[in-house]
Amino acid sequence: MTFQVKFTPQSERDLKSLSKDVQAAILEEATILKTSPFPFKKKIKKIKDVRFPCYRLRIDLKQDSFRLFYGIEKEIVFVLKIVSKKEADKVMRTIRKIDFPPNV
Repeated sequence: MTFQVKFTPQSERDLKSLSKDVQAAILEEATILKTSPFPFKKKIKKIKDVRFPCYRLRIDLKQDSFRLFYGIEKEIVFVLKIVSKKEADKVMRTIRKIDFPPNV
């Protein structure tokens, strides 16, 4: 089964704010979600206390570590936020307020 990966406007802004090499690495990890929304069991964490199925993908790069938050609706993976590890706790508190599925 293949999934469609859609970026929300917020996640697109998050991605564009990063350097080109970091963008490329994150996009490479995001394309893996097309074949399986749970590609690396150790890198995926289910977010608790959220109204919809929401997950966090850990992306470790040489210079920094990032978190890609995504939700799944039918056969669509919605990328909600892309943040550095430092900002991940703040995002986890606010992700409960996100309307899902988002209007993309």
